[in-house]
Amino acid sequence: MRLVLLMLLLCWLGGQAAETAREKRWWEKREARKPDIYFPHNVHMAVMKQEGDMCMLCHSFQKTDEKDLKLLKDLSAVVNEPLKAVCHDCHVVERRAPWRCELCHPDKTRIWPADHNFGYVQHHATAARRDENACRECHLELSFCTDCHFRREISGTGYHPLGYLTLHGMEARTMPANCGRCHNNFYCDNCHRRRR
Repeated sequence: MRLVLLMLLLCWLGGQAAETAREKRWWEKREARKPDIYFPHNVHMAVMKQEGDMCMLCHSFQKTDEKDLKLLKDLSAVVNEPLKAVCHDCHVVERRAPWRCELCHPDKTRIWPADHNFGYVQHHATAARRDENACRECHLELSFCTDCHFRREISGTGYHPLGYLTLHGMEARTMPANCGRCHNNFYCDNCHRRRR
């Protein structure tokens, strides 16, 4: 009888230990806590370990005097969570990690700026001219612009107003940096070399 009780006690303690071990690994369930972001913590840990990076690269681990364990766990889930700037440092700025938004944000509409509403694609020119850097926070490659604008210029409804082609020389001479945002020297040479 003692043997049976001892076995039951050991099984119960083993179950408690397994549950405690699972609770200590709560970070691996990251996407379950915040459904608008897919974050496989174990993948990040493996890459960081391979590169010799420490957890503190992303997590601040702020010291606290809080004694309530439940509250402490809830606070840790928020306070020690990396912020957008931390994630973007590797995924956007340095591009050491994949940088396509869909990899972490399954529903991109949740992260779109408020002004990206119906018809924004057709009416974004003013905002793009006003703050080009704001566009580049998400649209990292120039091809994001040129894929549409160069295709549309063929039909005459591109970035420049109608008739711009015949009058562009003055702007090209006085403000060449404006042209250089989208065009390189080869773009100019395609037409101008033929005319010489």
